[in-house]
Amino acid sequence: MNLIGDIHGNYRTFRALLKQMPDEEPVSVGDMIDRGPRSKEVLEFFKDHGKALLGNHEHMLLDHIQLGGVYERELWFMNGGNATLASLNQCSEGSSMDSLINFLSSLPLWIHMEDLVVTHAPIHQSWKLEDLPSSHPSQRSGLERGLLWNREDPVPRKGIFQLFGHNGCRYRSVQFFSQGLQKQPEKAFAACIDTNLGRVLSGMHWPSRKVFVQQYLD
Repeated sequence: MNLIGDIHGNYRTFRALLKQMPDEEPVSVGDMIDRGPRSKEVLEFFKDHGKALLGNHEHMLLDHIQLGGVYERELWFMNGGNATLASLNQCSEGSSMDSLINFLSSLPLWIHMEDLVVTHAPIHQSWKLEDLPSSHPSQRSGLERGLLWNREDPVPRKGIFQLFGHNGCRYRSVQFFSQGLQKQPEKAFAACIDTNLGRVLSGMHWPSRKVFVQQYLD
């Protein structure tokens, strides 16, 4: 499985990164849209291939559409939504736009496998895994924003590797979290694969934990 950091509309960069990785299913940790020029292409790819999680940027877009207030629009535009709107305006038919919005509305908040939890933002330090809001969109609670906006560092959870994005404003390269001073991937209990600060898109193959990096091309 190929886990992909926050793409933010950088479709050409994403495809170049994917060519480096094994021929396995791609999984986006969310924030596929905004800032970069090709959000529509990224959404169309994940609508038809692989899996994706809801990120806070997709959440802002949905709030803008569903609530339609000045605050929702300004918040989204302040975070790069104008680039996404320009990209989506290239949709030739309303039905194409509708299908992309329906796709975003269907995205889960997290993926939990036997020894792996993937979320957009790190899980709150005080939460237990059983505290997580339902991953199904129709059963979400107010807790969902905690999986979209949280900036806390992760804490160890027995037998679980935690992988997330969202915190790229801090990191130029993939950040591994370990107890003690050891930072080797094999010793880590969590990793952040959003590396926006370094102007690179990062991914990680699971379960090998091998990291792949692509400089921005868009």
